[in-house]
Amino acid sequence: MKRILFIILLSLSIIILSAEDVFAARGGGGSGGHSITAGLTTVSADQKDLNSIIDSVNSTQGGVSTKSLNSAYDFFIQYQYRFSGSIFALVFRPSYFTESGKGSGNTVGDYNHSLSGFTFFPLLRLYPLENSFIRFFMQAGVGFGYLKGEVKQGDASLSYSGSNFGAQAGLGAEFCFTENHCMTLEGNVRYLPIERNVADSVSGTLTGFTQAQNGREVEYDQNDMATTMSGIQGVLGYTYNF
Repeated sequence: MKRILFIILLSLSIIILSAEDVFAARGGGGSGGHSITAGLTTVSADQKDLNSIIDSVNSTQGGVSTKSLNSAYDFFIQYQYRFSGSIFALVFRPSYFTESGKGSGNTVGDYNHSLSGFTFFPLLRLYPLENSFIRFFMQAGVGFGYLKGEVKQGDASLSYSGSNFGAQAGLGAEFCFTENHCMTLEGNVRYLPIERNVADSVSGTLTGFTQAQNGREVEYDQNDMATTMSGIQGVLGYTYNF
């Protein structure tokens, strides 16, 4: 994942640096307007505390082989307003986050971990270099994320949730095949840790947790169990300008 994003960012940087004589920065900027984008994001969200719990269960419960949680997906839709006569645009991007690791034991049933939630990020976007076909941009902003987790260990189960504010920044390009229809590629870094999760419901006896009680913080190794929506993002989207 990190290698793919590095290749995307390196390719975009090379194109920008080698195309300065070909692409004209618009000086006064574009004519302004609106756009809607829908797309898919891969996120290198490594759930360290959950992975430690998964490793503990896999090693102590015979035949259990739950997969670690190392990457996630964001499905998003965004609205953008480009200010007329400038290189600036405002972007509003809500997204749906999902990540899971599934496994099973020989006789004890399923051992699954799943995470789902949403983010909302307003972003300031700049178009420093563009022509009628390619529009390079940089963007940054702060936002909010909410994450809900589900754990199933045989007959035992746990539901928990947490939220936090974070930030993200990156760069990308729009490849416009017509005036209205474009393909968008992005590389971003998002910082959105969730350091405190509260149990919403608990059933049965869970392995690997040092505290899992309704209405209280979920703990691992005597500390608050953390989750995250942070990570390096690779984005592919379709943009419609109007």
